[in-house]
Amino acid sequence: MEIIGAGFHCNLSEVHLNQIDPNNWEEQEKAFKAGALAVAVLLHHKFDEPRYQYSREIDPIVGVSFTGLFDFFVNAFGIDWLKWWEAGRPAQWGITGKTTQYYLSDYFKQKEADYLNRWRDIVHTQVWDYCDRHGLRRPNRCTTVQPAGTKSLLTGASPGWHPPKAQRFIRRITFGKNDPVALACIDYGYNVIPSQSDKDEKGNLLTDPFDPRCSEWLVEIPIAVSWADLPGADAIDISLFSALAQMDFYLNVQGNYACHNTSATIEFRESEIEQLGTRIYEAIQNDEGYVSAALLARFDDRQSFPRLPFEPIDKAEYDRLSAEVLVRRKTHDFKKALHRYDLGDLAEAGPAGCDSDKCFLPDKQPESSN
Repeated sequence: MEIIGAGFHCNLSEVHLNQIDPNNWEEQEKAFKAGALAVAVLLHHKFDEPRYQYSREIDPIVGVSFTGLFDFFVNAFGIDWLKWWEAGRPAQWGITGKTTQYYLSDYFKQKEADYLNRWRDIVHTQVWDYCDRHGLRRPNRCTTVQPAGTKSLLTGASPGWHPPKAQRFIRRITFGKNDPVALACIDYGYNVIPSQSDKDEKGNLLTDPFDPRCSEWLVEIPIAVSWADLPGADAIDISLFSALAQMDFYLNVQGNYACHNTSATIEFRESEIEQLGTRIYEAIQNDEGYVSAALLARFDDRQSFPRLPFEPIDKAEYDRLSAEVLVRRKTHDFKKALHRYDLGDLAEAGPAGCDSDKCFLPDKQPESSN
């Protein structure tokens, strides 16, 4: 959770922007009003734990978040916005106009801020109005961007404000062996392989998911973002988006929408470390709203990390894998397939609690005191 503090509970909601028309202001207003009401009504809850109730009374905490922002802006601005990202989101980019010249970069930056400010204002107005009408203490800040990886997958959204891993990719979700949901996925046509942790006595990855030595499964799902077929989008390599470009977009979100922190993971290569460090220092010194961001190294050699949760693929591979899913599919009713295996008596079923890139990194062992 990206709400800073201790000894309290926070009410959270999330708007899936990839499902919303960028030109439909009424639809956007309804979505953020709904998100605001979802967190505001929970302020009526009374905690049995005194310290939580006391915290709620003196400082109620709510956070309306969103996911799919990147997809939303691609749909709003088109291929030129992606090209600006490809160029690193420079301040002076894309001169246009016949008589009066202006930069597309200025237009994009301002329009991003306009959307973000409008949504923030809708949320605060709705939450405060509800609190005033029901005699509740107003939260003094109501917007955040929470971690949204798994929930984003439900609607095919890029997580939070982040760019997707690629226009098309294989999503691998970890399940226990013979998990009812995984078995239903097999009937639905998705491929299943052993997880990264299942190896033979020589340390080689297992290939047969039904091998007795296999303990976990990876369900492989070919996925394409909503704008994958946008003309020219395939020519842009999202993995090359610079750390500085990510930082610039994150700061625009933090400065114009999030009154709490923004969940942010900046992906970088070794050559970008010094520039990124300098930019973070400048953001702090100049009071640009920077709070915190996770930093994650990019690994271009995927052979060193096989069977990752996200594996970028091209259109031809996506089309091939999608066709194979249809060939293997035994049923078009996933719910019916799930009921075939889930008898309702399993305490735990479904995806692993965490299967992100970071969860597969080995824990650092404490150094011996000897």
